[in-house]
Amino acid sequence: MTSDTDELTFPRKRRPFDAARIARVAPVLDDHGDFSGEHVLAAVVGSLEVEVRFVEASGEFQIVEDEDVRELSRTDLKDLAKALRRYQQNVPWDDGEAGRVMVGLNDALTPTRLSSFAVRSVSDLGPVVLVAGKTESEDLDVVLDAVTGELSLLVCREDQRSKRRAVSTQEAHDLVTVLRERVEGRPATRKTMLLAVVLEAARRRALN
Repeated sequence: MTSDTDELTFPRKRRPFDAARIARVAPVLDDHGDFSGEHVLAAVVGSLEVEVRFVEASGEFQIVEDEDVRELSRTDLKDLAKALRRYQQNVPWDDGEAGRVMVGLNDALTPTRLSSFAVRSVSDLGPVVLVAGKTESEDLDVVLDAVTGELSLLVCREDQRSKRRAVSTQEAHDLVTVLRERVEGRPATRKTMLLAVVLEAARRRALN
């Protein structure tokens, strides 16, 4: 697709990846030839090839549009996962890199249930407020950016590096329910005041 300036632009439609074909999956190397922590998926969408970046540390899937980085929506991720499964079925070898990306897609599409989240500690670290805790299945930290007010999760799983990613709407709803019990009707202490700030951020996220 071309614009009036004859520059390639990513087709803007509700489900741009619904008929995408994965051409290749490759690790991104740094200037020293070492793995940078990112993978790139080259996806053919119509007649246009676009690149999706998977950042292992955060679990994010991003695409660059007009020099702006955009994180993929849940619908995009579902369609991309289908395209990647087709790719894995068609390649005549065991593509370990594609397998790592598929694990990342599955993690992104299966949000952490925070209804069983138990708070262990709350820390004011200046730039962030850190609420350390765990669910029935994993250890995780809730991180509030004190400047932007954005919430993220730092998920720690056995035999895997910790991954930091944004809090989903459902996770925010769960967090509101859990933290409300720890804040409302409780004496005003340093801990409850910090939890109240995180609770308010979770309420805002649950509405978006």
